[in-house]
Amino acid sequence: MKVIILGSGTSQGVPVIGCKCETCSSSNPKDKRLRTSAYIETNEGVKLLIDTSIDFRQQMLKNKIDNLDAVLYTHHHVDHINGMDDLRQITQRYDKFIDLYANETTVEEMKISFRYVFNEELIKYKSVPLVNFHVIKNEMLRIKNVDIIPVECMHGNLKIFGYRINNFAYITDCSAISDNELKKLEGLKVLVINALRIRPHPTHFNLQEAIEISKRVKPKRTFFTHLTHDILHDKINSTLPKRIELAYDGLEFNI
Repeated sequence: MKVIILGSGTSQGVPVIGCKCETCSSSNPKDKRLRTSAYIETNEGVKLLIDTSIDFRQQMLKNKIDNLDAVLYTHHHVDHINGMDDLRQITQRYDKFIDLYANETTVEEMKISFRYVFNEELIKYKSVPLVNFHVIKNEMLRIKNVDIIPVECMHGNLKIFGYRINNFAYITDCSAISDNELKKLEGLKVLVINALRIRPHPTHFNLQEAIEISKRVKPKRTFFTHLTHDILHDKINSTLPKRIELAYDGLEFNI
């Protein structure tokens, strides 16, 4: 399957508004980070998205993606959900509903944030995104012919989901993973996981913590995402252990 990292930045993105630091002033395209999201397309043509970031519209246009079968949500924070309204460009074009999957907390919060999508008059005229919400538990689910394993993580005190799809796993905004959940990551070819910054953070892995998780899981390759402007791409990337790299917007790989 094909994976595209649509965005590798944190909630503020990079560059940060008004900041003149080395990363925010960098001319390196890999230091320009939209909010975090990933696209997965299987060999059978199933098109999955993880999170509709605030930059969803820009990411879809930039990567020439014009259709989706489903969206998997990690959690309900605005940088991960606020692009959902732009799904209506897909639901209008293809005259269909798109299935959205998340844990119970995320679904309930999204139903509040996007309560207008349940307005029957607006649905009738297709002027809102046509979506079906699905509450998922910490157990395998199937979307079309794709088996997906949720990986429950902690984002501070909030329970969130990462996802394993075949030999690929995507985890973001995580600050802790239990031993039982780590077992779900055995035998990975590629792990994408958050590594917010150099300094510790109460609700996200920092760089060293993410390195330690990668060493425990032992995937063939690891990419770090959800990066702040503390992370200057070329400088930090050159210091990482073998088989660990920084992700960047537009990174594409096949598994």
